[in-house]
Amino acid sequence: MMWDDLASIEPRFAYQGERTRYIAFPLGGIGSGGFSISGSGRLIDWSIRNRPALQGYNGYSHFAIKAEKDGTLVDARVLNGPYDLNPSGAPGIRKMFDGFGHGANRQTLVGVPHFSKVDFYGRFPIADLVFSDEHFPGGVRMTALSPFIPHNDRDSSMPVAMFEFEIVNDTADALTYTLAGTLGNYGANSGTHSFRQQDGISSLHLTSSDKGLPPTQRGDLTIATDAEDVDHTDHHYRGQWFDDLAVYWKEFARPGRLPKRHYDEPRTSKHMSQQPEHGTLGARVTVPPGGRKAVRFVISWNFPEGDVYWAYRDKPDGIIPERQTPSWKNYYATQWPGSNASASDALKRWDALAAATTSFRDGLFDTTLPAEVKDAASATLALLRTATCIRLENGELWAWEGQHTNDGSCEGSCTHVWNYQQALAHLFPAIERTLRETEFTYNQLPTGGLTFRQKLPLGSSFDIIGPCADGHFGAIVKTYRDWKLSGDTDWLRRYWPNVKRAIEYAWSPANPDRWDPDATGILSGRQHQTLDMELFGPNSWLGTIYVAALLATSEMAAALGDTDLSEKTARMGKAGAAYIDDALFNGRWFIQKIDLSDKGVLIPFDVGRAAGVLADGFMETYWSEEFSELKYQMGEGCISDQILGQWHAEVAGIGGFLDAGKVQTALSSVHANNFRPTLRDHFNPCRNYAFEDEAGLLIATYPEGIRQPMVAAPYAEEVWTGIEYMSASHMIMHGLIKEGLDIVRGARDRHDGSKRNPWNDIECGSYYARSMSAWQLVNAFSGLQADMVSGRVTFKPKVDGDYRLFWSAGTGFGTLTRRSGTVSLNVLGGSLDIGEIAVGDHIRQLGDRRHIAAGQSIEIGAMG
Repeated sequence: MMWDDLASIEPRFAYQGERTRYIAFPLGGIGSGGFSISGSGRLIDWSIRNRPALQGYNGYSHFAIKAEKDGTLVDARVLNGPYDLNPSGAPGIRKMFDGFGHGANRQTLVGVPHFSKVDFYGRFPIADLVFSDEHFPGGVRMTALSPFIPHNDRDSSMPVAMFEFEIVNDTADALTYTLAGTLGNYGANSGTHSFRQQDGISSLHLTSSDKGLPPTQRGDLTIATDAEDVDHTDHHYRGQWFDDLAVYWKEFARPGRLPKRHYDEPRTSKHMSQQPEHGTLGARVTVPPGGRKAVRFVISWNFPEGDVYWAYRDKPDGIIPERQTPSWKNYYATQWPGSNASASDALKRWDALAAATTSFRDGLFDTTLPAEVKDAASATLALLRTATCIRLENGELWAWEGQHTNDGSCEGSCTHVWNYQQALAHLFPAIERTLRETEFTYNQLPTGGLTFRQKLPLGSSFDIIGPCADGHFGAIVKTYRDWKLSGDTDWLRRYWPNVKRAIEYAWSPANPDRWDPDATGILSGRQHQTLDMELFGPNSWLGTIYVAALLATSEMAAALGDTDLSEKTARMGKAGAAYIDDALFNGRWFIQKIDLSDKGVLIPFDVGRAAGVLADGFMETYWSEEFSELKYQMGEGCISDQILGQWHAEVAGIGGFLDAGKVQTALSSVHANNFRPTLRDHFNPCRNYAFEDEAGLLIATYPEGIRQPMVAAPYAEEVWTGIEYMSASHMIMHGLIKEGLDIVRGARDRHDGSKRNPWNDIECGSYYARSMSAWQLVNAFSGLQADMVSGRVTFKPKVDGDYRLFWSAGTGFGTLTRRSGTVSLNVLGGSLDIGEIAVGDHIRQLGDRRHIAAGQSIEIGAMG
């Protein structure tokens, strides 16, 4: 059975057969944690208790449906599809008796009747699943979403998953269907479960019977529906072995209503399989022949306090000592006092929340952007719903780089990783600004340097490694970007003393890395960076970020009346750019200028300081006696983000500063040398994120005639999607559209569902933050520049003829449309306060700044 709106979806977003195998589509709010729905409809990866729980389950939580005719059961099935894990065993709760060698995972309900086919339609932030089986009378469509509304960060942080089921009766008889949601009381062996009906909402509220839990273990879950006719089984049968599931299914798969089982007393024994307690909420609807009806459910959670469980380990993979650790409070817990409140709120405002979320989805997916661009830009947003992100009590974002299976991966909103992402700045700029606010408030050393990993609780300590060059200067560039995108000069003025100290740190005598001691505009010295080691000497990669920061500082200083600093940094930025253009361009690409045989480069920095992330001594780490050569440098290699600072400057609206012809040549060289249509014969001793016949963009290459260091920078042979999307967007911004799309298509073909999860770009773990550089692909095609300080929005589309492009800026989002030569700007959500719109060379003056609300449009004029 096919729904008309799904039939017209682009094939890339219609997942069937093998392409559903690795799907895990995240649900939840920004920074609230959540869970995922698999390609077969299973509820997996329950990361709702303030840490990751990938490949994990919440008992056997699921949805199921049964059909009855005249008091007789016709059929009953779990709303799951075929088993899609290893038949010999998959991860489970217990170290023994679960996993490989113990058969198909029982929590997937593979042993319960389920549907033979599931078609999955994934367009973030909404997933649609169509279930069909020859034995089941009718078809079922599940639409799963959580609010995701650009510029509405409160509603987009709701800890809820919303499910709408449309049941179609394609038989000749009226049928009564019961659609039931079973929810595990995650982590609670003994549950206090309570049913209530209020204001047309029926809910089952689950919390623990254990009164002695510490605050970081306390919380509750709710499953709720606004259906008119509701059954509830507050508790599943308390037994051992497989009793709870066995009794539940016998009671469900028979005609009639669900039993009202309820236990007032706590469970006296522990479940031998470590299953939590479960409860079921069912909605009964009668559907006439040929008719259809909808049922809505919400699952919500509220675990207010999180444990800084990693606080006292001595290294990222170290043993966590058994001692009391600090905690944080979740933002969502300050907005909704419990899971009942957020579930009720979602149901009461369902139409508005779903409509706004759908407006964003359709605004993006109905554009004329290439499918692979829509795929990359939207799919990478999913990590905001996962345990990669935490939203603290006052709304601040704190984040990991990614996730291990049961822990965060690399703490502290790592600036050299989060440097690449552009999604929050454009879609949720208020959240993005909190990253600037916290790093200037809590991460800035007395010397002015910005440490690149933020500790929890905020302000408790500094990271031991110190500032990294890319993250440090990136913070300054992004301050400029965020000021321009918000138009809030008072905000800039508030943090200006911190920004000023940060840029002056580059030439401060207190800077042990001696980045630019003579204030020349040329970055040198020792530079820690995102490859987890140090570069030495001038290089275009980090040097361009320094130049971008200098030029950003100059403009910000001028706006705030700091004339001396403005003139100084403008002069330095110009000199630094000239040096990169003249001294670091080899005719084909930009390089690191260093004599690999010169051990003297290291001597000024051999002061007993730790060698980055390694335990070896400094000289031992960076000098090879065997090869008489510096280690972990790029040298004259062609690196994919060799002019990363130029990209940052263009994205932020500072503009380019390198010779345009050289930029074009360098970007072309990156594509020619580093993009491999197949990696079949590529040697990679590092981590294998792409391999064999897959395509990928390598971090660095050494074409024939170029000296390759014997021990090059770590990861040089790897493929990272965050760098792929960044490089591709930069190419598109400079008219190299085919080249950029080659790279994006290669990355998204690797994430097609049959090989990897489309909504999980991995690097050092799952749901990796760098991948959100993909949002710039959307801006690259529209040529968007938003300056809300002056009230001007500019577009320079990279497409000819008629088009429909997506934009998000200021406090609104919408489309830019050209139809029969006439261009108009449409606001789909939020609002836009502007006085001027420019498209190409065509400028539309609006007089005084105008407020354009959602649903309104501005015609810009006819274009030749």
